[in-house]
Amino acid sequence: MKWVLAVFGKAGSPFIADEVDKYVKRLRGGMFPLEVVELKESKLDDRVQSLAQEAALFEKKFPKSEYRRVILSEEGKLMDTVKLSDTLRDRFPGNIVFLIGSAYGIDEGLKKTADLLLSLSPLTFTHDHARVIMAEQLYRVQMVMQNHPYHHR
Repeated sequence: MKWVLAVFGKAGSPFIADEVDKYVKRLRGGMFPLEVVELKESKLDDRVQSLAQEAALFEKKFPKSEYRRVILSEEGKLMDTVKLSDTLRDRFPGNIVFLIGSAYGIDEGLKKTADLLLSLSPLTFTHDHARVIMAEQLYRVQMVMQNHPYHHR
């Protein structure tokens, strides 16, 4: 079983890539190793077509038959870390892909295929910040699952 953090586009700076990699390294050999997959952003000018093109790429790379889908979205459910840990442990056996959309967001049809729509916050973050926050939270979630003191309850 593995977890994948799928993001459209590349990290905006070496600092962001290093921060995310820090958590990826910490999770190697853990319960759910974390892999980061950078998907190619669409270059189409039309928002609807661009999102549809990205959705098709995501569907091909992460078929619903092989992955549970947690899609980050502003209208998603807000959870604290312990609740997210419990939810993933209890409802999401197997491989999970966590998707951070592109600058245009995420195709509405793709959102409907989500096993969970998750919001990081009512605030708006850059894609780079969302990448770091999500990587850290996935590390923290696994520490909660293992009753590790990293997360102070």
